[in-house]
Amino acid sequence: MQKLLHKYAYVFFIAPALLWICIFTVYPFFYSFYLSVTDLNLMYMGQENLIGLQNYADLLADEEFWNSIRLSLIFSIFVVIGQFCFGFALACLFQKSRPLSWLGRTSVMLPWVVPPIALGLTWKWILRSGKLGLLNALLLNFGVAPRDWLSLDNAMTTLIFVTVWIGVPFTFMLEMAGLQKIPADLYEAASIDGAGAINRFLHITIPMMKSTFLINLIMITISTIGYFDIIYALTGGGPKNATEVLPLYMYHSAFNFYQLGRGAAMAVVMLFISLILTLIYMVVFKGEKNS
Repeated sequence: MQKLLHKYAYVFFIAPALLWICIFTVYPFFYSFYLSVTDLNLMYMGQENLIGLQNYADLLADEEFWNSIRLSLIFSIFVVIGQFCFGFALACLFQKSRPLSWLGRTSVMLPWVVPPIALGLTWKWILRSGKLGLLNALLLNFGVAPRDWLSLDNAMTTLIFVTVWIGVPFTFMLEMAGLQKIPADLYEAASIDGAGAINRFLHITIPMMKSTFLINLIMITISTIGYFDIIYALTGGGPKNATEVLPLYMYHSAFNFYQLGRGAAMAVVMLFISLILTLIYMVVFKGEKNS
């Protein structure tokens, strides 16, 4: 009996994690899929009927749904590229210990420790139109006319900028850890062989960071596709649905129009979009590795 317990002792260690995953990941997924094939309405809880794939068919014929998909793709592409590039650049900048480098690292990480809703409301105050917004007040001091940063033409650009600023610390932290795992001996050997800084970066840093890049891109892509709190606090999807990405459209359908089944169908669509993009990343990086 003691030998048997010793042999399967690992089960007791992983059981809490498996239980957590089942309760908060596996069960919600299957329950969301079940809701997506029903006509559940928030006003009539417990009275849902199975309607098959009707919710998905309705989404395919819904112009607002496709508009939210388009806005989500635009938002996600620019946020992922911006967050990845700026985060990696800052990680390279602060990789080595320099005078006051600790101050730079701390400054980069500050947005990460503030709740997203608080950040969204703070930026909304900073970007208010007219003279009431902090940014416009500063611009007036330099003779620059105030702008409406959350107008129909500027809202998406502003939202992308704020989201990149908030997300950079995560990429910075992950890329910094990846850079620190690269053996210093490789750089020293390359320097002795006459390789310059650019060649060391292209032929040592980039290849050694590919696995970190893959993990980073997958994580920030999934989080960006599901972004809700910052967008809700800053624009609420407006003006005129100019920033109503898929998570906001799902929220409005489920909790403003009480169509929980329809909202669950959008959640399933978001999941499959994330899975498709994840597979694309894995194929691209695997192809580079094999080449």
